[in-house]
Amino acid sequence: MAALVVAQQSSETSAKKATPEEIRAMLGGDQKVFFLDVREPKELEELGTLPGYVNIPLGQLESRLSEVPKDRLVITACNRAVRAAKAAAILEKAGYKHLMLCAMNDWKEKGYPVVYPKPAEKQEGGSSGSSEQRH
Repeated sequence: MAALVVAQQSSETSAKKATPEEIRAMLGGDQKVFFLDVREPKELEELGTLPGYVNIPLGQLESRLSEVPKDRLVITACNRAVRAAKAAAILEKAGYKHLMLCAMNDWKEKGYPVVYPKPAEKQEGGSSGSSEQRH
């Protein structure tokens, strides 16, 4: 089953799946990264996401492309990278060149920190300023 998921991802997009270590290095480095979490807001509240995230659910992505910069590396994210691959494919078709994708489950398995947005923070842009942070 896992091979099928990987095959589906590679046929939809040429974006590389980033490891948690690669993401951690990019987020802590000089490179400007746009971290796009394509899960539903309720999932972010329950499962957590990365600090500095922008939340545009997959079903809204095509109508909100203007919110995603073309001049930065865009990392799309969801739980297991299936929706992230679909999001990367949508972005590729729209002319985005610098794309990676990731699975938040992999990030959390490493014990890396996540933020849990509160329901009141469900705004476009996914402010994470007063989110509770847990490891």
